[in-house]
Amino acid sequence: MAAAVVILAVAVAKFPDFMLSMRADYMTAAGESQKISLPDGSVMTLNTASSVSLDFADGRREVTLLSGEAFFQVVHDPQHPFRVTGHLGDAEVKGTAFSVRTDETEDTVLVREGLVDAGPLESRQTRALLAAGHGAIITKASMSPMPEGDTERGLAWLDGRISFVDRPFGRVLDDLRRYYGGRIIVTNDRLKRTAVSGDYRLDNPELVIRSLAEATGAKFTRLPGGIIFLR
Repeated sequence: MAAAVVILAVAVAKFPDFMLSMRADYMTAAGESQKISLPDGSVMTLNTASSVSLDFADGRREVTLLSGEAFFQVVHDPQHPFRVTGHLGDAEVKGTAFSVRTDETEDTVLVREGLVDAGPLESRQTRALLAAGHGAIITKASMSPMPEGDTERGLAWLDGRISFVDRPFGRVLDDLRRYYGGRIIVTNDRLKRTAVSGDYRLDNPELVIRSLAEATGAKFTRLPGGIIFLR
């Protein structure tokens, strides 16, 4: 009976990933990234724990970001706009280089080259033309500009790094969870709010978590199965 309960729990935990895999044309695991040539000649770099579906039929150039984050280097084609849709917003270009990240509460668009037309899906009047070096956070019916300097820091993953300045430790851990793959449990709310800064390589996310725990005075405990407790 106990074994059956464990099997059921594992199956339930993996069900969302299974459903994503059924919809996705491309998908990456935790800690993995993938560079993909798209049918129009554009190049997509899929970040860790991310998935996309594609529609390039009949001249369309449409990508649905089902989870995670992707960077796009788009071939210029003024007759066929290139569109990326997240959970809450979308971004449309003719040809440029930009990234989109999506989660349950917000989408983030960061522009490295060119111009990107972006905005919420449910408020077509709330849109902005983002220039290189700028970005925006999109929610259900609004969008706000990224703080200065956050665009390049937000694209540091393309070089295998994570970079942040005066960011709440809890938000940094949200990012690191995508690379670590195991569970990270924080039992101290004050710790989550503590501002941290740093620039780290991502090839050993556990080492990054240990370093930040030491910097914030948190007690780090690693349990079997890769579970990390911070308190």
